Amino acid sequence: MPEEPTWPGKYVIEMAHAYRTPTWTMSRIKWGTPLRDMPAKNDVWYLLKGGNWGSIKNDHKITRNEIIRFNKDLYNMRSVPKTWIFNDFGPIAIRWYKDLNANRILDGKEVLSGQMLHTTPENEAQHARRLPLKLGHSHGCIHLKPQDRDRLFSIGAFKAGTPFIVHKYDEKYF
Repeated sequence: MPEEPTWPGKYVIEMAHAYRTPTWTMSRIKWGTPLRDMPAKNDVWYLLKGGNWGSIKNDHKITRNEIIRFNKDLYNMRSVPKTWIFNDFGPIAIRWYKDLNANRILDGKEVLSGQMLHTTPENEAQHARRLPLKLGHSHGCIHLKPQDRDRLFSIGAFKAGTPFIVHKYDEKYF
């Protein structure tokens, strides 16, 4: 999927939640899902909805060694983390829609945008390790620094029904 700017327009916040999608390999598991290291099986298990455990290797084709390498790259820890911290959308994605009938309710022909506001695993790790944060390119989403996300949550910016505007890159304000 090519990088592109976020589509300009007027939108309304619908929800903020732990997001998962089959489209992105690392995002098939929700951020924060408990993990169980299974070195004897050369596998990592993750907690399923019903309370059973699933194999990340079998279900998602991600090996134990890859998980350890990802954790080393992000947190400089050569181990399996206690929870899934590799979802491309961070712990929470903020979803929005174009409000066609201006009632601030997702209804009629309105649909959630595939673009979202979210952090990244890299930025979550940089923040946790007190390293300088570098926002990367996006495929249309708006990347947030973890501390900015937290601040915006604290002032109610992500409440359902909150309107916001995405401006074009070349718009000027004086």
